[in-house]
Amino acid sequence: MAKYAERAGAEKASQDGFSLLALAGLAGAYIAFGATFAAAATAGFGGALPIGVAKLAGGFAFSLAYVLAIVGGAELFTTNVLMVMAWAHRRLSTGRLLRAWGIVFVGNFLGAVITGGLLILSGQHAQAGGAVGAALLRAAARINELGVAEAFLLGVLGNTLLCLGVWLTYSARTTTDRILALTPPVAAFYALGLEHAIAVMFYLPCAAIIGGLADAGFWTGIAVAPLEVTVLGTLRVLLPVTAGNIFGGGILVALMYWFIYLRPERQG
Repeated sequence: MAKYAERAGAEKASQDGFSLLALAGLAGAYIAFGATFAAAATAGFGGALPIGVAKLAGGFAFSLAYVLAIVGGAELFTTNVLMVMAWAHRRLSTGRLLRAWGIVFVGNFLGAVITGGLLILSGQHAQAGGAVGAALLRAAARINELGVAEAFLLGVLGNTLLCLGVWLTYSARTTTDRILALTPPVAAFYALGLEHAIAVMFYLPCAAIIGGLADAGFWTGIAVAPLEVTVLGTLRVLLPVTAGNIFGGGILVALMYWFIYLRPERQG
């Protein structure tokens, strides 16, 4: 698994810029689909079911995003931090590592925002009497209220769990194996309220789009107020979550497994 992960990281980073950007755009779109699916799956639960059941249902729905991205071969910044393993093994230079991360980060943002906008334009926020839009707004409000330290720690924990899910797929032999390996960690990530950068890229712009496009009938039908989203406010959350994601996936997963299995002293 370690050798496969190290080789895969080097190969991903060697792709041309346009291919990386396109694959990253697809991955951002998949996060938008998964997050909206999770909102739709939990819309209207209210107090009818225990909150844990509602979170679990949302988590399994959100896992669609990672199944589409990982099984479909798209590029997520949050899982590309596993390239640290190839970097530590000197198969990938610092420059090529940062180049790949930068391209994928931008592509994820574009894919998440554009797809989120299309979903709102199509009226998805108004489904179930506005309950889907209300769920998206509540998720965005929770993210928007995070402090810097909390955002960082949630990012560390979140991407540790997500990258472990991807790590498990390296031992899979079939598509079914990969889906089964991915789903529990992603569902746990969602149910625990952890964070990753691409979700922030989706939820906060999505709340801003709903605020700009939703009609008066939508707002009167839900018990959620419009969310004021600013560029500085988004960066205040996005930057520490991103740093946490790099630490969690890059250090606690990739570098840890490199140290255990691939460090030169062990190979020698």
